[in-house]
Amino acid sequence: MKILHICDWYTPIGGAEKLLFGTLDRLEQKGHTNIVVFNEHPHQGLTGKRAEYACKFLELFVYFHPDAPSFAMQSIPRLKEIIDRHAPDVCHIHNFQNPYATEFLLEEIPCVRSIHDPRLYCFTNWRLLPDRSICPYPLGVECLRQGCLSSGLKPKTDFDRNAFWVLRHHNLHKKMPALILESRMQMDCMIQNGFSPKQLFWLPNSTSIQPITEVREFVEKHHDPNERIVLFVGRASYEKGIHVLVESCRYLRSDCKIVIITAGPLLEEIQQQAAEFGDRIEVIPGLSYEETRVYYARASVVAVPSVWLENFCLVGLEAFANMRPVIGSRIGGIRDWMKEEETGWFFEPGNSKDLAARIDNAFENKERLQAMGESAYRRVQTYYNQDLYTFRLLEIYSKGIEYFNAERCL
Repeated sequence: MKILHICDWYTPIGGAEKLLFGTLDRLEQKGHTNIVVFNEHPHQGLTGKRAEYACKFLELFVYFHPDAPSFAMQSIPRLKEIIDRHAPDVCHIHNFQNPYATEFLLEEIPCVRSIHDPRLYCFTNWRLLPDRSICPYPLGVECLRQGCLSSGLKPKTDFDRNAFWVLRHHNLHKKMPALILESRMQMDCMIQNGFSPKQLFWLPNSTSIQPITEVREFVEKHHDPNERIVLFVGRASYEKGIHVLVESCRYLRSDCKIVIITAGPLLEEIQQQAAEFGDRIEVIPGLSYEETRVYYARASVVAVPSVWLENFCLVGLEAFANMRPVIGSRIGGIRDWMKEEETGWFFEPGNSKDLAARIDNAFENKERLQAMGESAYRRVQTYYNQDLYTFRLLEIYSKGIEYFNAERCL
């Protein structure tokens, strides 16, 4: 099968992008052909592994610019040229928010889309209300009542200016034959926002998993049993809850160290917050996966303190694949892959005291931590391996092709 992949970022900056690269490699190992089109940007380029095209104006990021429609449509001739050249069987749309390009693709080729965040049904992107509590409402009048959008005819904020584009994108995806969702929570959100269950396909994420003997040897090489490390890996932004982890240091009884591997818009703010606790917290500004894997091995437990409706959180699977249990917020997609007292513990989202108590509890028994790490590895190996993910993904591609052909016959 030939698959055309469309994305904004073609560099492994986050979970969605790591999943994309893993998917590309696995599809090619199975004998399929990938063609990748990504947004032209100075911080990303070609890998040389496959047919790849940087496309100008594929993603604008700021759609309320007066010339946004004309800019957005400039990507369409390039997309048509690539489709004509390669004749792909299906198009897999990853992250990007250009409704004009999406509309063209829906008419031109069978399409499926992966949904990695709430931007399809939230004007402010993360489904958090102005007071930073989780929004329980669908896209609609409550967006005005709750203050996410301003009332009145004249736009007052960037969210107001961008609202038309969000609505256009939202309504357009009601026509998407197959929407790939990572968690049961996400399925519920999509149905709440008027998407048809027939469009929705639940496909949990996957991660690369090394043989158990190799993982054990790697952990043994890097792990010091006397070193107590709580590890965070993820984006430096509010919704990831790093501030909750930092604040937990006020309540910790255990003699342990917090290591935060992060990069993003709030990096400096996080570094300033962490400085209050001296050597208790180490902030490392971004590492490759191979470098990060050493820290997974060194860690005793991994913290996932998200404060938004986390769609999935690939870091959890990475921790499991490296035999590390997780202490995670009882929220969103984390509830799908976490098993209480088997692969880790839940804590109340946003509650630093509860997180500290869970960390203290984790360090009470080294043997239990090791047993949980083994259970975590078995869970990711059984349910979240790349072969299973690829098999299910190819089934969804076939459904997208089937729906497209059926529509053409009407």
